[in-house]
Amino acid sequence: MSLYTLNIFCVFTFGLFLAGETKFPAATCKRDLTDYSACLRRALEEAWPLFVKGLPEYDFPSLDPLVFEHATATLKLGEIRGEIIATNLTAIGLSKAHFSDVRAHYLDDVFNLEIDVDVPWLYAEGGVNVNGSLNVFKITGKGHFNETLGDVRGTWYMTGHVVNDTWIIEHFRVTPSIGTFKIYFDNLLDQSKEFNDLVVNFVNQYWPALYRVILPILADIYDPWLVEFPNKLFSKVPFSEIFP
Repeated sequence: MSLYTLNIFCVFTFGLFLAGETKFPAATCKRDLTDYSACLRRALEEAWPLFVKGLPEYDFPSLDPLVFEHATATLKLGEIRGEIIATNLTAIGLSKAHFSDVRAHYLDDVFNLEIDVDVPWLYAEGGVNVNGSLNVFKITGKGHFNETLGDVRGTWYMTGHVVNDTWIIEHFRVTPSIGTFKIYFDNLLDQSKEFNDLVVNFVNQYWPALYRVILPILADIYDPWLVEFPNKLFSKVPFSEIFP
């Protein structure tokens, strides 16, 4: 279930994009600064409490808690195939995020942004519908899940073109590492409660190996999801005001 958390966990990085907007009490970082990366990091740290609360004038939601009403993912991994739908997904913990570095690259109208982020812990819960298969076995069900992740850290890569003073993000790649992981879901698998509990125990015991295998696939799944959020924001804020 950690694929849902990836979607939620990465949203907090969008706060950086408004750091140079003059309407907000945060430093504006000019791209010709010798310490440009350090300036971007300080601006993000200063602006972060604003984005945690939410900016309704930019359709920017509260980040703690952060709520997604609906999310869908199609999974194809060897013999495992299916669709997973999450509803009323809620995440808590993003207000504790720390930003260790920010790097920006601008060449030939292509702007790339990389952000190194650490979050001490994240908690997520929501409803889930599963319709899939493992080899010849059908796996279906509807239930509720919750998960807790500790020591979550990694780099977010965003890239896109600047067109008419608007940054249009084309790819948003996220590959965080996780220190600890614990999940529970009930009534999610129609087969039986015993089978449901067996899967829960298996995931909690072998999650490091499972996570390493599934992470690249999840990055591909969530790339088109994640670009929609910042593009909606950047359509309202000129690139030259954010990154002068």
